[in-house]
Amino acid sequence: MTQDGLEGNIVKYNLFKIFTKRVFLPLITIHLTLVGKVTLEQLGIIASVTALTQILLEVPTGYLADRWGHKSALVLGSFITSISVLPYIFMPNFYGGLIASVAFFAGASFGSGTMQAFMHETLIGLGRESEYTKIMAKAQSYGLLGNVVLIALIPLTYQIDKNLPFILGFLCAFVTFILALSLKKPDVKISEEHIKAGFISELKKSLTKPAWIRLILVFMIFGVVSASFDKVITYRELIFQDLGVPIKYFGFILAFGSLLAALGANYIHLLKKLKPKNFYLFDILYVSIAFILIGVLRNPILSILAFSLFPAYDRTRSIIFESQIFEEFHNSKYKSTLVSILNFFAYGNGIWIPLVLAFGIIRTNIVFGHFIFGILILAISIPILLVHNFLQTKNPPAQG
Repeated sequence: MTQDGLEGNIVKYNLFKIFTKRVFLPLITIHLTLVGKVTLEQLGIIASVTALTQILLEVPTGYLADRWGHKSALVLGSFITSISVLPYIFMPNFYGGLIASVAFFAGASFGSGTMQAFMHETLIGLGRESEYTKIMAKAQSYGLLGNVVLIALIPLTYQIDKNLPFILGFLCAFVTFILALSLKKPDVKISEEHIKAGFISELKKSLTKPAWIRLILVFMIFGVVSASFDKVITYRELIFQDLGVPIKYFGFILAFGSLLAALGANYIHLLKKLKPKNFYLFDILYVSIAFILIGVLRNPILSILAFSLFPAYDRTRSIIFESQIFEEFHNSKYKSTLVSILNFFAYGNGIWIPLVLAFGIIRTNIVFGHFIFGILILAISIPILLVHNFLQTKNPPAQG
């Protein structure tokens, strides 16, 4: 394995991030309802089944990726996501929409955690492991900028032909399949003990019981905060409307948020300089205090700024959590599985968090409900962090 080949993986990953999103995403609902006569109830069924699929497949596919090989899983996953676009072209009805959505997230689950593990091993092979956070964040920046352009332009072709955006979307997805095929597999040495060990037995050898608990607590913090970022945008536009922000500015606000996310990704690695426990505290305070201020101050400028900064931070913060895991389990054979479990906690918390937020909004109002939600996140997350810090003092992170 040559160093040049591995350096090429970094370039290909940057391109992969650009084409990995569904560039026709804004058109899916419109296409299914107008062309396929799909009802609102059926759209709800598609969303629910898809969410269940995502939760159920996240960890098993990560484990299979570790067993089969990360490149093989990436090739399979990108192929499935490519063909998942075809039902929108040839079967734009309820069943086609269901198949397309489920297939996309099934394919994406093979890449969730797997690409991160593959790139970490690439950087180990290059002797650049310490640059993981910086390189992954820069790729995220390229991906966001490229995707903003594609998602802005490709939907415009819907006026020319209703299938054209989906044909172009298929071609974009197929690019990721070609890129996955062309990746160079890094030659990372794993001890015979690690190769033979199963996932649970490997963790037992790497971690004491207090460290096991500490790792789960980190996953819990990540899950609660991730779901808070992800699900709270459900009511974003309603908050803007309640605060008097004209609807005509909503699109500009979203574009501004994407631009900040792309720019901010280049600097997210600076947070890696914080000690893990300090970073976890920052992670909790960032989301909870923002919600509290939105609810207390009822200021439209502050709310716009907060919701614009959320994606700028949220879309890259997971890189730091992944980096912490990879550092602690440097020689692990199951890196993809570990990241998949991390993501699973986010998806799991995404089930109850929207319900709690909705409850607070219904009992008060759209803005003050977010204040209550911010207090709740603090009340849940800070005790978890305190227990984590206590266990870390008693049992420092294991290496390898």
